[in-house]
Amino acid sequence: MAENEPTTEVAPPDANASVERPLTTRQIVSAARKQVRHSEKSAKKFGSRRFSPARAVGTMAALCALVAGVAIPAYAASQHETATATASERDEAAGDAQSFAASLDAGSVDLTATTYSARTADEISQVRAEEQALERARDAEQQRQNEQQPAPDPGGDGAPAGVPEDAPPAPEPVGSWVNPLPPGSYYVSRSVSSGHAGTDMVAPAMTPIYAAKGGVVTVSSEAHYGWGVTVAIDHGDGTQTLYGHMTNGTRQVGAGQSVSAGQVIGYVGSTGRSTANHLHIELTVNGAIVDPMAYMPI
Repeated sequence: MAENEPTTEVAPPDANASVERPLTTRQIVSAARKQVRHSEKSAKKFGSRRFSPARAVGTMAALCALVAGVAIPAYAASQHETATATASERDEAAGDAQSFAASLDAGSVDLTATTYSARTADEISQVRAEEQALERARDAEQQRQNEQQPAPDPGGDGAPAGVPEDAPPAPEPVGSWVNPLPPGSYYVSRSVSSGHAGTDMVAPAMTPIYAAKGGVVTVSSEAHYGWGVTVAIDHGDGTQTLYGHMTNGTRQVGAGQSVSAGQVIGYVGSTGRSTANHLHIELTVNGAIVDPMAYMPI
């Protein structure tokens, strides 16, 4: 019975040989069937008289032993090698990867910036020095201009530069009114009768201006709307007068100051909306503009 059984030699595994692909169950069963058919053919070769059920059983047992001893271990070994190769690739990739470790002792840093500059420390120092030098130059220039320009006298104490120390005497009053300019020093270019809001008395610059009537100064300004340097007086009897376009820095009275008729309050100029040296004088009676020439000895 042993003579008729096929023998199968199993070569020892070669360490350098490549790993074969794992056998599937279908392939194992197919190989077993081929082995059975091969055994049947071998049995027919020796005649049907020599074949018995016991021989068939022995053949099947040999086949099962072959499957259990060779096919299954080979399949398990291939699976193990595949898993080992996969694990080796994973370990190699993990070794090449970068790692990061955070310590509990690490503290937070405030990265809030107050300034952003691409300059170096030397450049920043140079820029600051230049700015400080420019500021000092501006202050020096402003101080020089202030020293050269005479300060105005809003309170009327003293005469600014260019103002005559001795003004001509005021004209004699006519009734309760005084001519605001010295007689013969001016001419009238227009008045309320010609559609103007007051009387324009054209006179040379720095001609003294007199208060037409006594009262209290209500306005004393270097820039009073379109009238420029202006003085206004409330006479306390329902009448008010306004004197406009005076020369800068020549006001002789301040707001709230009491003045008498014929007192010098300023000097003729061309400030504000003006094209020539002249005095613009307005007169209101109970708030209504009237022609000064109808009341004053102009």
